[in-house]
Amino acid sequence: MAGRNDAAIAAALEVVAQAVGQQPNVGAGNDGVRMLETFLRNHPLTFKGRYDPDGTQKWLKEVEMIFRVMQCCEVQKVRFGTHMLAEEADDWWVSLLPVLEQDGTTVTWVVFRREFLDKYFPEDVRGKKEIEFLELKQGDMSVTEYAAKFVELAKFYPHYTPDTTEFSKCIKFENGLRADIKRAIGYQKIRNFSELVSSCRIYEEDTKAHYKVMSERRGKGQQSRLKPYSALADKGK
Repeated sequence: MAGRNDAAIAAALEVVAQAVGQQPNVGAGNDGVRMLETFLRNHPLTFKGRYDPDGTQKWLKEVEMIFRVMQCCEVQKVRFGTHMLAEEADDWWVSLLPVLEQDGTTVTWVVFRREFLDKYFPEDVRGKKEIEFLELKQGDMSVTEYAAKFVELAKFYPHYTPDTTEFSKCIKFENGLRADIKRAIGYQKIRNFSELVSSCRIYEEDTKAHYKVMSERRGKGQQSRLKPYSALADKGK
């Protein structure tokens, strides 16, 4: 689905630099080259298309993580992001772009993101992720693992609103906890998600530490009880 290649990065920079050198406004072009270089030096993944829902989400997440530390305008985001499309994905974008621009519309990253997800993360897949979220339970996962999975799947659940998200997430997370943790934490009625996760994690770690100490004590107790018999056995030799 994706790959990082320093030779490909260097080649891309050279092509852009040559194109910029042919432009009348070289100063502005050099700024563009420097920004592209910054983007590429973060080693963005290459996306080749095909049916790969998890790969689609991973590519989009990593590219947007790079954008968060760069001062890119919307147009630059589209140019830099689509520069990392290859093979089938690049063919798709090259054919779609004129359609999006036909009324003189500026294609923003929001527009690209919507079209990209419609193509490579279709509605039926989003529906499956939503069901997976609704059915999510902690089970054998640690609290940390459960919270990470919860956050990953929650973004596919479209029914949270800004006014109810925090409360609803806490209720859903709490209901999916193992019974022992739920009994210990539920009565506190914590309605801040980060605080709830932290409290559950601390309780789980403290409980594990307690059982470990108790297990070690039982082990030592059994050894001490065996010693008199061992001594008698030694005397009989």
